[in-house]
Amino acid sequence: MQPSPRSPLRSTAARSDARDRTLALTLALAAGAAAALPGSTACSRCDLYYYPLELSLEESPVDADLFAVAATQEVALAVGDGGTILRRIDGVWMAQASGTKAALRGVDVTGSGVALAVGDGGTILRSADGGLTWSAVDAGVTAGLTAVRCRDDGTCVAVGDDALLVSLDAGATWATPGDAPPEPGALRAVGIDRWTSHSFIAVGLAGAIVVSDDGRTWTSVPGSTTDYAAVTSDSSDWVLAGAGGALFVLLINDELFDNSLFDDAAVTGMSRDGQWMVRDDGSLRHGEPLWQEEANVVEDAAGRPLFAVASIGDEALVVGADGFLGRGRVADEMECVPH
Repeated sequence: MQPSPRSPLRSTAARSDARDRTLALTLALAAGAAAALPGSTACSRCDLYYYPLELSLEESPVDADLFAVAATQEVALAVGDGGTILRRIDGVWMAQASGTKAALRGVDVTGSGVALAVGDGGTILRSADGGLTWSAVDAGVTAGLTAVRCRDDGTCVAVGDDALLVSLDAGATWATPGDAPPEPGALRAVGIDRWTSHSFIAVGLAGAIVVSDDGRTWTSVPGSTTDYAAVTSDSSDWVLAGAGGALFVLLINDELFDNSLFDDAAVTGMSRDGQWMVRDDGSLRHGEPLWQEEANVVEDAAGRPLFAVASIGDEALVVGADGFLGRGRVADEMECVPH
């Protein structure tokens, strides 16, 4: 199966009309407000009004590359090179003892306070106290693990280099699914969402895509050659992104639609809610859908590659190279860009 040509995936008539009405109202209100201010000059109707993004640095206790971040309303965790684990409480990041020097490349934390981190050499670490203390879990694998994701019922999935592991007890024990491709590929990201066409998905290099409805039986989705690095849900569909600005949508019939971005910076991470995206050119994007050319963009001033992003409320936590820790938000004040 070959990916279909570009498609205006989420441009259903209802959403399009809603967006058009919202934009028209925004333009009208903004122009009126600008004209009403003493000494102000109203922008023309052809101008663009928007809420810019802000990306502020947070103090980092490390200079190691940080590869993954996860957050709840109570706590955030970031992991990276050399067994680095950082924990954020009340806006302050602090290093936690991991007990390993292996690079950690994936992390997740649940509302119940169970946290998992995975990394090189089959490393799996588990915390039962929201990331304060960690212990190693032997899953019987030595392949590098790159991502982990859990849902509230305790079902977790960890993936990596020809590695696909499932836990039914919140990461305490792991096993390879009995019904799964023997060589699923070099998997780099995993998603879990009960409202999508497949509740579970893992994606990776050379077009690797495996899906499951129950976490026990997995099948491959053929027809792609893209190097995927991130996946998020979008209504009933999955959005896959990666090298060269590639962005595809996997529909309910397992058909891939091409909605690739307008430039070739690699997508390295997307938030679980699909509102935020980071790329290796140091840019953070926000919008719905993210593949709109008009989506808001802000860049790290130092141009460091950004590797992962997580939503926390209406803001985003961002991690990247050289210990980068940042917080993204939409500005309170609207700006006008004359054409």
